[in-house]
Amino acid sequence: MQEDVRKDFLPLVSKTWWFMTWLTRISGIILLLVAFVLILGLPIVLINKVVLFTIVSILYYPALAFGLYRFFLYQKRTRKRVVSKIEIDDKGIRYERANGTIDEILYNNLKKYSFSDEYDISISPKHKTYILKVNENDSVVEVDFDGMDAGYSSYIGNLKALRRRYIQGIVYFRPDLRINPLVYDVYYINPIDFTFDHKKFWTSLAETFAVLILFCLVLGIIMFGLVKWLF
Repeated sequence: MQEDVRKDFLPLVSKTWWFMTWLTRISGIILLLVAFVLILGLPIVLINKVVLFTIVSILYYPALAFGLYRFFLYQKRTRKRVVSKIEIDDKGIRYERANGTIDEILYNNLKKYSFSDEYDISISPKHKTYILKVNENDSVVEVDFDGMDAGYSSYIGNLKALRRRYIQGIVYFRPDLRINPLVYDVYYINPIDFTFDHKKFWTSLAETFAVLILFCLVLGIIMFGLVKWLF
């Protein structure tokens, strides 16, 4: 039975969304240039005395140059670890990086927690989003499905499909692991056929939008009442 499932479980490879990739690249370059010009001209704008400007410049611009040097070194290290491709198959998830290394999180290496009240597959909030957490060889590991890689070289277009396929693989090949029901809720996954739950997604979006409108209305009424009371 499992062999039949493996035969039908076709590999899924990440696809680059070129529009968002170039939009992010261009926006990032523009922001960096604007920030650089502002930082570069800060002493000129704030200091109008030649002697004081000279003293500050002797300390400020070497420090700025050192900071830029450290920034470029960090970018160089980061780009070597950029994920060039993500592939999910019946073995697990595999990250191919720009420096030629391959990282993987295999289904066979996932472990159960010894605590009966703790899920084996769960999520945790991070940077206003949710990260999938698994227990790989008795270590908590975050399964990275970031839509933008660390080097800002490409934007993953089929992010949701990759996440659904990996969770589907856990259900198929590691049915002994307990998945937190919140995983399906926050990622809008139908637990029956592992399709994207559009109804739940749009319902959640509508509820958030309604709360936002209500908050703005209440805030507007309070501000209007405050202005009327003051004047």
